[in-house]
Amino acid sequence: MIKLKSKVPSFLIILQLSFSIFGILSASSNNNRNINNITSDVNYFTMDTFGQTELVNSFSEEQFGDQFLFWINVPELVQMRGTLLAKGNWSYIYMANETIELLGANASISKCEALSLEFDLTIYPNAIEVAGSPDGNLGDIDGDPHITIFLAPLCRHYGDNSVLGYYDDKDDEHYNPYSNLREMVYVDSEHSLYDTYCIITHELNHMIWGNYEFDEANFLLEGLANYAVDYNGYHSWWVIDGVTTTFTYHPELSLLYFVREYGELWDASYGQAYLFVTYLANRFGNDFTKELVSIDTDGASSVDVALSRFGFDLTFNDVYLDWITACTLDDTTFADGIYGFETVDYTIQTQTPIGYYFPIEKNDVKHYYYGFDAKAIYTDYDNFTFVIDDPYPNALGISIAIKDDYGWNVTQYFNTADSEQISLYIEGDNIQQAYVITSLMSPDTPSEFGVVYALTEVPSESLNYFFYEGRYETTEESSSAFVPLLSIFSLFVGVLFRRRKKK
Repeated sequence: MIKLKSKVPSFLIILQLSFSIFGILSASSNNNRNINNITSDVNYFTMDTFGQTELVNSFSEEQFGDQFLFWINVPELVQMRGTLLAKGNWSYIYMANETIELLGANASISKCEALSLEFDLTIYPNAIEVAGSPDGNLGDIDGDPHITIFLAPLCRHYGDNSVLGYYDDKDDEHYNPYSNLREMVYVDSEHSLYDTYCIITHELNHMIWGNYEFDEANFLLEGLANYAVDYNGYHSWWVIDGVTTTFTYHPELSLLYFVREYGELWDASYGQAYLFVTYLANRFGNDFTKELVSIDTDGASSVDVALSRFGFDLTFNDVYLDWITACTLDDTTFADGIYGFETVDYTIQTQTPIGYYFPIEKNDVKHYYYGFDAKAIYTDYDNFTFVIDDPYPNALGISIAIKDDYGWNVTQYFNTADSEQISLYIEGDNIQQAYVITSLMSPDTPSEFGVVYALTEVPSESLNYFFYEGRYETTEESSSAFVPLLSIFSLFVGVLFRRRKKK
C-alpha cells in the first residue's frame, strides 16, 4: 500500500472537513424547499437530429430549482434533464432528475450543497494553482464564471465502473449543435460524497486544459488530473493509490504511449502518468505544471519549453532519466532531492535481481520505448562491468545508482553512438546497494506520443546484457564498437557519461 503525504497542513484539512460538515447541516435545514415538476425524461436522438437545448432565462440568473436538458453521452448521445440543487461562488451543481427520484429530494439537496461548498473552498482554488484559469485560450463561452457540474447516473447507464466522470470539449464549441454552451463536467451521481470530490477534481483539471487545447499527450493530461486530486489532500485508493501500486509492477510501460484498454495496464498508465507529473510538480513547483497547460506544443516537447522558460539547462530526456531513478530509489536525502518524491512514498516492485555470482547473462530482455528495466545488484563485488546491446538508431539511457561507504551516488549515461555494445565499468568502496536502470529512448526529445490498446503496439527492442566481475575486457572482434570503460567514482569521466546535480 502506498502512503501519500498530503501537501495540505493538518489544520487546514480539519478546517475543510468542518466546513463540509457545516454544508451538510445547512443543506438539511433547507430540505423543506420544494422542487417542482421533477421528471426523469431522457430524449434519444440520432446524430443527424438537432435538439434545441432548453434554456432557463439567462445563465447569470440560474437559481435553485431551475431545470435544463443536457446533451450527455451514456454512452449514446441523449438529452437528460437535470435540476439545479446548489449554487456556489464558482459552481452550479445540477443533478439528473432520475437520480433525485432515486435518492430523494432531501438527500439530493444535501449532497449537492456539500459539493458546492467543497468546490468553493478547495477544488476550484487549488485547480487554479496547478492548472491556471478555466477560461484558457478559448475564453468563457457563456460569460458566466460558474462551472456547471452535472451529476448523472453514468455507471448505471454504462453498465460498469469504466466511466466515473468526463469532460466533453463539445460544450466549449459555439458551432456544435450538441454543445451545452457552458464550461462543465459530468460526474457519476451515485458515488459517495468523498469519491465525488475526487472525480470532480480530476475532470475539472481536464476541463481547464481543454480550454487551452484539445490534443495534449495523455501522460500529461491524466497525470496532472490525478496530481490535482493528491494536491487537494484527497486520499483516494482508486484514483491514486490503486493505479500507482499497479504501476509498481509494470515499469516497462511506455510513458509516451498511454494504454487505453480497460484493465490492469490501463490502471498502470494512470499511475505512471500521475507519478511523472507529481515528480515535475515536486521538483519544479506548481507554476511549472500551470505553464505546461498554457504551452502550445505537446508531449515531451512542452516539457522542454517549460524547462527553458524557467531557466533550467535541462531537456525532457534529462528529467526522464532522473524520474526513473526516483521511481527506483525514492530517496530525497542527496543530490538536492532529485532522485525521490516529496509527496509520495513510492518504489517499483518489479526489479530484476542480479545474483551473487558473476558472470551473469540475460537474453532478449524486452525494452519498450520510454519504459524502463531496473536491475538490482545483490553481490559482494566492489567493482564489476555491465555490458548491454546498443539499440542504435534508438538511444539507450542508463542510470547507475551505487550506495557504498560514501552514501548514494548516481551516474547517468546516454548513448547515441553506433556500436554493437555498450560497456561500463562500475566500482565503489564497500558497495551495499546498486541498481542499473536502462531505458530505450530517442536521441533527441521525442515528438511522438499516443494511445495504444496493447503493449505490442509500442516500439520495442529485445536487448541482451551481461555482468562480469571486475574490469571485463571486450573481445578483439567487437572492442572497437565499445564505449570507453568508465568508473563511477572516477575524477575524470567521459564526455557522454554525465554526473549531474541540478537545482
